[in-house]
Amino acid sequence: MAPAASLVIAVYNRAEVVELVFASLVNQSMSDFEIVIADDGSGPEITALIERYRTAFAHPIVHERHADDGFRKTIVVNLAVTRASSEYIVFIDGDCILHRRFLERHLRRSRRGRVLTGRRVMLDEELTGRITLDDVRSRRIERPWFWLGHCGRNDCKHGLYMPFVFGARNRRRVDYQILGCNFSVHKEEFFAVNGYDERIVGRGLEDNNLCVRFINSGVAVNSIAFEAVQYHCHHKSDAIPHSDDFIEEFRDSRETRTPHGIVKE
Repeated sequence: MAPAASLVIAVYNRAEVVELVFASLVNQSMSDFEIVIADDGSGPEITALIERYRTAFAHPIVHERHADDGFRKTIVVNLAVTRASSEYIVFIDGDCILHRRFLERHLRRSRRGRVLTGRRVMLDEELTGRITLDDVRSRRIERPWFWLGHCGRNDCKHGLYMPFVFGARNRRRVDYQILGCNFSVHKEEFFAVNGYDERIVGRGLEDNNLCVRFINSGVAVNSIAFEAVQYHCHHKSDAIPHSDDFIEEFRDSRETRTPHGIVKE
């Protein structure tokens, strides 16, 4: 039988951080999910890590990889979705450690005609450098005292797991902005907008464009903040390499379906 969810993880190297993510997946309150790795050209360390965790989960790990040719997340994530077995897809990045109820909350609140998107706690470089597997396996990382003081003042709230306090508020928000490291949707609705627009390469804009096409097609974008909680390990970010005209074209698109996505039209 197909798993209840397919978790698509976008990765590029940093095997030691991806292993922290895997450890948080072993902790999940539900086990009926498959992992689909969307590998943007990593070295052999990621393949070796996958082999070590091959038997740790209820379903086989799928590894979709293409050659390293710069930031091409849009392309490899589209490929990964075509390999997913489940009708429900959850998307994260390979540097996001998950609260143990992360997948449970995405599945519990899933509905047709709805995208769910959460937020993350952006951890600083100092804490990221000393997180251990035991910090994740013991769920120490889920305790606010562990990361308080190691994230932005306005960011701390996103590490609080309070589904019963914020559940009603989240359901009322129907035009929330997608965050590519924390969202979920039924596969048929991802295919209906033809996935990510593969003309967008280089960091930034890909999530904005996907979000506006969902909204244009009548799919609500609901918040799942304070429910699907994740802890984002620090990384350096390159400048967004797009011109103002390119940003305006893709951010404010009136399309419902890109002709440059999963299916090339």
